[in-house]
Amino acid sequence: MSERSKKILIVDDSETFLMYVAILLRRMGYDKIIPASNGLEALKLLRILMPDIVILDITMPQMDGVTVLRHIKGDEHTSKIPVIMASVKSDRKSHEECERLGCSGYITKPVRITELNDTLNQYITYEGGKKRKFLRTTFEKKVAVTCNGVTNEHHAVSLSEGGIFIRRRDPFQVGTEIELDIPLRDERTLHVKGIVIYIKGISGDIFRIPPGIAITFKDLTSDDSAQLHSYIKELLTGDIVAEQDEPIITMDR
Repeated sequence: MSERSKKILIVDDSETFLMYVAILLRRMGYDKIIPASNGLEALKLLRILMPDIVILDITMPQMDGVTVLRHIKGDEHTSKIPVIMASVKSDRKSHEECERLGCSGYITKPVRITELNDTLNQYITYEGGKKRKFLRTTFEKKVAVTCNGVTNEHHAVSLSEGGIFIRRRDPFQVGTEIELDIPLRDERTLHVKGIVIYIKGISGDIFRIPPGIAITFKDLTSDDSAQLHSYIKELLTGDIVAEQDEPIITMDR
């Protein structure tokens, strides 16, 4: 998968929405987030920055989201950019108009983390046509890694439902099978098996992706998967849900 960061333009007249969704997206691994507080600003930024995807509120002053979408899809320079519409209520008339104009998807507010993740995974494509499959989050904790009977602790960088990336200057070779003890909430740990699928050496953008190894989980039980899903959602949104004054993001199911 290409290491090039994907640019996401978020357009909404609510500063609270812009702030919390930007925090959420950065935790999900999208580090180039561009906020715009109205449609006119969004159209100016589009031609300059050419984002990979747009999350666009339908109901805004000055220029509503449907009008902005019409401009985006009517401009040959921006017409291919996927646009995800967002709205507090599911207005069928607006929904049908957005689909007619060529929007790629539709999410409702408050934003459900699983719906947002699935929508982004569907429309953001990486080099070679690859796409993300799993919900993920930044994860700066120590993980016990066992290989050939020897256990050492390593700092993790990110955690997903399908694997984990850990820092290690002297990486295991691709194909190495290992076991991991991942710390969860309440001092519990999740013991899983994995296999090294990717090595990041000391080259390229080491400040964004440190040297280490990507590990895919294997033989997960349904209970393991459920625990990972629940824990990752909590890491992504737990503090946001607790502190928001208005419903912006929800943990969903």
